[in-house]
Amino acid sequence: MNINEALRWSVIGGILVIFFIPLFVANSLFFPFITGKGFAFRILVEIVFALWLILALRDPSARPGKSLLVYAVGAFLLGIGVADIFAVNPDKAFWSNFERMEGWVTIAHLAAYFFVAASVFNTEKSWKVLWNTTIIVSVIESIQGIRQLLHYAPINQGGVRLDGTFGNATYLAIYMLFSFFITLLMFVWTRGKNSTATMLGAWYGLAMLLQVVMVFYTATRGTILGLIGGLFIAGLTFLFTAKENKALRKWGIGAVIAIVLLSGGFIAIRNAPFVQQNEVLGRLAGIATPQSLLEQGTTRFAIWQMAWKGFLERPIFGWGQEGFNYVFNQNYQPSLYSQEAWFDRAHDEFLDWLVATGIVGFLLYVSLFALAFWYLWRPRNNFTALERGLFTGLLAGYAFHNLFVFDNLVSYIFFFTILAYLAFRSRPAVAALSKNQQAPAPMRISKSAERITSPLIIVLMGIILYFVNVPGIATASDIIQGLTPHSEGITANFDYFQKAVARAGNGGLGLQEVREQLVQFALQVKQLNAGDAAFQAKVLQYAEDQMVAQVAASPKDARIRVFFGSYLHQIGKLDEARTQLLAAHDLSPNKQAILFELGSLELDAGNTALGLKWLKEAYDLDPSYDTAVLDYAAGEIRSGDSASAASMLMPRFHTVTPDDDAILTAYLSVKDYKDALAILKARVAKNPNDYQAHVVLAAGYLQSGDRADAIAELKKAIDLNEAFAPQGQAYINQIQSGSL
Repeated sequence: MNINEALRWSVIGGILVIFFIPLFVANSLFFPFITGKGFAFRILVEIVFALWLILALRDPSARPGKSLLVYAVGAFLLGIGVADIFAVNPDKAFWSNFERMEGWVTIAHLAAYFFVAASVFNTEKSWKVLWNTTIIVSVIESIQGIRQLLHYAPINQGGVRLDGTFGNATYLAIYMLFSFFITLLMFVWTRGKNSTATMLGAWYGLAMLLQVVMVFYTATRGTILGLIGGLFIAGLTFLFTAKENKALRKWGIGAVIAIVLLSGGFIAIRNAPFVQQNEVLGRLAGIATPQSLLEQGTTRFAIWQMAWKGFLERPIFGWGQEGFNYVFNQNYQPSLYSQEAWFDRAHDEFLDWLVATGIVGFLLYVSLFALAFWYLWRPRNNFTALERGLFTGLLAGYAFHNLFVFDNLVSYIFFFTILAYLAFRSRPAVAALSKNQQAPAPMRISKSAERITSPLIIVLMGIILYFVNVPGIATASDIIQGLTPHSEGITANFDYFQKAVARAGNGGLGLQEVREQLVQFALQVKQLNAGDAAFQAKVLQYAEDQMVAQVAASPKDARIRVFFGSYLHQIGKLDEARTQLLAAHDLSPNKQAILFELGSLELDAGNTALGLKWLKEAYDLDPSYDTAVLDYAAGEIRSGDSASAASMLMPRFHTVTPDDDAILTAYLSVKDYKDALAILKARVAKNPNDYQAHVVLAAGYLQSGDRADAIAELKKAIDLNEAFAPQGQAYINQIQSGSL
C-alpha cells in the first residue's frame, strides 16, 4: 500500500468512525450526552481534514469536484461567521456552550466534514459502505431503545419517551428518520433474486422495523409526521414522475392510499379510550385536527412570534448564534409562565437561523435545501425516479421536523452527509462513469509544495486540535469533579471549580456554565455551613467575583442578572441584588420570575409597599398564573393583610392554607401558627409514610411552643425510618432538656 492509499483509507476510516459517535456517552463530562459527542466529532474531523488536505495535495482525484453545493456550504460557513462577528455575544456565538456544543466552531467542522466526504467518497461502492455503516449503528442504537422500552435500561430524560444514547427523545427520533430512509434506499438498491440479495433484504427490513419502532416510541410528533409525510411525498413523486416504471407507480399509488386511509382512520378514532390512554397515540391525537393543532401549538406560536420580532429588529445579520435568549427575554409573553423559564431556541430551525444570522444566513441555509432539490429534479439529472422520490421524501421529512424543533449535532452530520452525496452525484462526469470508477479531478501541484505544506498541515492540526478541544474537555470534567464528593473534603471541590474557571479562560467554552455551577456550590457551602468561616467567605466572594465578570461579559443577558441577583439576595447583599434584578427587569419587563424575586427582596429588606407593588405587577400580567397568586398572597400575609390574601386564595384554591412554601413561610413569619400547622398537617395526611414530613411538622409544633406534639411527631418519624433514630432521639433529648 502506497502513501496515497494509506491516507485515503485513513480518511475513509475516520469518516466511518464518525457514524459511531451517536453511541458515545461521556459520563465524566458535564452534559455527558452532548459534550462527549461534540468533542469526539471535532477531534475526528480535525484529524480527517488534515489527512485529507495532505492527500489532496498528492492526489488530485481526492479534491472536491465542481458543484454548487460545495460553493453553497462554503458561503454558508462564511455568512454565519460574519453574523457571529456582529453577534450580541461574539464569544458565545463562536464557542456555544456545553449544553448545545454548536456555535461557529461546530459549523466549521461540519463544513470541513462535508468537503472531505464529498471528495473522498467518490464511488457508489464507497458510499454504500458508508450507508451500511450507518444502518449497523442504527440497529445497535435501536437495541438500546428496546432495552429502555422493556425497562432493562433507564430512560435518561425520565418519563416514557425513548432517548437511547442521546439523552433526548427528539434527537433519537430524527436520527432514526434519517436512518430509515437510508435503509430504505439500500433495500431497493440491493433487490435481486439471489440468496445474498434475499439475506440483505431481510436485514434491511429488520432494521427499518426497528427504526420505525424507535421513532414511534420517542413520541416526537414532528418527526413521526415528518416520516409519514416524507413517505407520502415519495409516493406522490413515484405516482407522477415514474411514467416509464409501472411497478414504481403502483408502489407510489399504494403508499399514498395507505397513508391517506391510515391518517383518516386515526383522525376518526382519535377520541377512542385506547388512543387517549396510549402515551404516543394520545400525543398524536392532540394535533390530529387543525383546531387541536392550534390549541396544542399555543406555546410554539407565541415563541415564533417573539422570534419574528427579533428578526425584524436585526434583519441583516441577526443576533449571532446562541443569541435567541436575548430575543426571548426582550419579547417575553407572560402567558408562557407554565413553560421552561429560559428558552435559548425558537424551536423552529428555520426561524432559529433567521434570528441568529438574519436574512443573509437564513437564505444561505435555505439554499442548501434548494440546491439539493435542484440537483434531484433539474433537467437531465442522473438520479433514477426511485432515488429522486426517496431523497425528496427524506429531505421533506427532515425539513418538516425542523419546523417544530432545532437541529443537533447528529442530525447536522446526516444532513451534510446527504448534501455530500448529492454533490458527488451532481458532478458532470459521474453520470458517464461506471459505478466503481472515479470522477476526473483537477491537476496536481508541485512536489516541492507538497514537502513544505504537509508538515505544516500536521503542525496546524495539532495546534487546532489542542486549543479547540483539550481546554473544553478539561473544563467539562472539572465541573463534574467540582460537583462530586471527595475524600479530601469540600476544599477539593472548590479547587476543581477554580481550575475550571482558569481552563475556560476569558470567554472560552463553558465559562458561563462553570460560573453558574460555582454559584450553586457556594450557596451549598453557606447553607450546609461547610468548612470554617474563612473558607466560606473565600468561596462566597470568589463566586461573586466570577459573576461580576460574567455580567460584564454579557451585560444584556437577563438570565445571568437574575441568577446573580438571586445569589446576592441569598447571601444577604440586598442592595447589590437589587441593582442586578432591576437591570434584569429592564431587559425583560414582562418576566414574572424577575418580579417575584424583586418582590421577595423588598419584603426581606422591610420595604413592604414596594415588595407588594412588584408582586402585584407580576399578578396583573396574567392572573391565571397560580404562582403569581400565591406569591402575591404571601406578600399580603407578610404585610399583615390576611384578609386580602384570603380574597385571592379562596376563589382559586378554596382554602387559605394551600400547600405552598411561600404561603407557609409567610404564616410562620407573622407567627400565624394555626394556618402554618394546617399546611404541615395536610402534608402529613397526604404522605403519612414520609418521615421527613413528620420532622417538618415537629419543627412547626416546636416553633409554635407545642413541645409535646413536636416530640410525638419525631417519634413517628423514628418509627418510619430507623436510620433517623439517632438524630431524632437527639432532637427529642434537646427538646426535653429545653436546649432546643
